[in-house]
Amino acid sequence: MHEHQEQTSLAEVLRHGSLEFDQHLQKILSNPAYFVTEAQSQEQRRQNAYDQLHNLVAEVGSTRDIATDLPRLFAVFDWSAVLATDLIPLISGHYNLASGSLSTLTDSDSAAPYLHDLDDGSSVGVMLLTEYGCGSNIQFMQTRASWDGDGFVIDTPNPRARKFMPSVGIPVARVCVVGARFVDAAGVDHGVHLFAARLRGPDGAPAPGVTITQLDHQPLVIMDNSVISFDKLKVDRSAWLSNDLATIDDDGVLTWRDEESRSRSFASAISQLTVGRLALASCLNAAARASLYIALRYAAKRVVPLTPSDTPYMVELPHVRDTLLTDLAGTIARTLYGNSVKTSLAGGDLTSRDTVVSVMLAKHYIQLHALDTVTHARIRMGAQGMFSANRVADYLGVCHAAITGEGDCHVLGSVAGRVLAKYLAGKPVPEVVLHDPADQADRLSLFSTRTLTIVEESQQYLTTPGLEGRLAVIPEALTLAEAYSAEEALQVLHRYSDHPEIAAVRDVFALSYLDQHAVWYLTHGLLDVAAVNTTKRHLRLALDTLAEHLPSLLDAFGLDDETLAAPVLSDDLPAAWESRCSDPRRR
Repeated sequence: MHEHQEQTSLAEVLRHGSLEFDQHLQKILSNPAYFVTEAQSQEQRRQNAYDQLHNLVAEVGSTRDIATDLPRLFAVFDWSAVLATDLIPLISGHYNLASGSLSTLTDSDSAAPYLHDLDDGSSVGVMLLTEYGCGSNIQFMQTRASWDGDGFVIDTPNPRARKFMPSVGIPVARVCVVGARFVDAAGVDHGVHLFAARLRGPDGAPAPGVTITQLDHQPLVIMDNSVISFDKLKVDRSAWLSNDLATIDDDGVLTWRDEESRSRSFASAISQLTVGRLALASCLNAAARASLYIALRYAAKRVVPLTPSDTPYMVELPHVRDTLLTDLAGTIARTLYGNSVKTSLAGGDLTSRDTVVSVMLAKHYIQLHALDTVTHARIRMGAQGMFSANRVADYLGVCHAAITGEGDCHVLGSVAGRVLAKYLAGKPVPEVVLHDPADQADRLSLFSTRTLTIVEESQQYLTTPGLEGRLAVIPEALTLAEAYSAEEALQVLHRYSDHPEIAAVRDVFALSYLDQHAVWYLTHGLLDVAAVNTTKRHLRLALDTLAEHLPSLLDAFGLDDETLAAPVLSDDLPAAWESRCSDPRRR
């Protein structure tokens, strides 16, 4: 393994997927024809995003091929987040949720009419799951599908069952995948199933039985969010995305293949949500990397006049350097951790508990840190961070949209942590001994001991019956989700520590974690006051070492100043702003 790592460049370690495809996407998504201008209203920006989506589809080829090739799908998310933030709400529905579901959950003949229109962009894909009443707890959705002689009809039984949030306000042709409870002709409720339908026709008009109401202005991200209700929307029999788990006879009675099929049904229906969760986590990590690239490059050029004779660069100021370098270590750790989850997902069973939980953990661990990183970068850039021209401010909207796309991201973390607490129950907690934070092996032990201790401490809540126990375990479950993911990330960093840059990242990541949780380690007898002071001292040294590797780490991100076109990346800031303000393409 070490020999292989020595032959692998730092950029290859950080990248997941094809360099050629990444470069192709950068070129497509930097097309000046789709620049956001000062004159555009929010409605015009929405339309511009749809125009850019059509261009992206035309340039990268088959939507189905992208949706089912996970490295390329993740790349589309990543580079859209960095270079074309308005696209993120659209590519999620078009590539992942609609095309992905149609490609994997039904036979090719049944999917063909819909996938054909998605492939060439003549229809835009979207998935309709969340409702007023259930939010993203979609197993409790109330939208109802029933048999209608030769197919299905979908109805909204009450106002709280209206589909809330999907981006379908712009009147363009739509292929939707809609979730509904199927109640068969025998009156049996078979839970949530997916159905394909044409939500809007070629002229953009809602299909018969569909009512679409566009929601209000959103300040952070450009989305045409809407409320959708159904009144006997007709759905073809072949448009049922059953994943071959059940059959429906001519009388409309459903029969499961077997008991395993029944138990897998819900996991099958939401399988593309698992892919989408990781894709959104990945693109937020990409936004965090871009934010750090821009902020740190700027900080290395920005002179700060402190006195008539003292004019350090901004990157030398401790509150700037230490914050951004710590964020850099955390972001690279999550990049490698996320890449390992991506690799396992590509060959994994999307309906298995282990796969679903691993992605829930990654989403919770990556996305919240990405938001913190983007926020810190924007603030450290001062007034320059306020402008869309410098990119970082727009990344905040992407972060908030992705984090809250399924409701509160902490819900996923708490559910995954609760599953972990049950799964790891009974694993012995190491003996309580003082550790040396300067020792690599002791650092690993401190991470794993924290994880197992939290598992043990959470068991009391798991044995408390009813709602009281489910609520009481949430703080412990969230702490466990974070501790377990941090331990996994540290293990991945160790695997690539033959690269001196990754070794420097690993040291800052580990020591900053121990410093952050120093009180916990003190109260559990794993560190003493002297060890806490040792942690702080070694962290300062580790930050110095990481600063030395900063240029090569930023270069390995695969970004470049010309493509980002942020004025703060220029050596001549006044000239860069003058050029941008006078560019007719921006007005």
